[in-house]
Amino acid sequence: MTDAPKDATNDRGQPGRQARSTAEWVSFVISLLLVAAVVGMIAVQIPGEHGPPVPTVAQSGPVRAEGGSFFVPVEVANDGDATAQNVQVLATLTQSDGTETIADQVVDFLASGETEKLEFVFDTDPREGELEVTVNGYGVP
Repeated sequence: MTDAPKDATNDRGQPGRQARSTAEWVSFVISLLLVAAVVGMIAVQIPGEHGPPVPTVAQSGPVRAEGGSFFVPVEVANDGDATAQNVQVLATLTQSDGTETIADQVVDFLASGETEKLEFVFDTDPREGELEVTVNGYGVP
């Protein structure tokens, strides 16, 4: 008797399909993990209950004098959940004689949790007067 060649069968006994190899299973699992990661990242980005932007500003270092000008470093931060746009930062210097010097700068975009460093430049020494740095306004994109 001669042995007749057997048809290829899969693990369920059905003809025509071979069982998956280890490499195929590993590729399948990696693909599933990648798709799950992408879906998870998209789900996190879906807008939900987010608070408004909260831009704040504070002097971040000592006044520096150079070439007859006085530089005041400040840091503006967004402690809110949303992006703020066109954040206007205002620095008001009031001297002892009552004169005021006002300077302003605008930060185009300030994402949630982001900080931006700025410097204001004055002709008179801010240490000899009262310096107030505030956020004057911002937009919500």
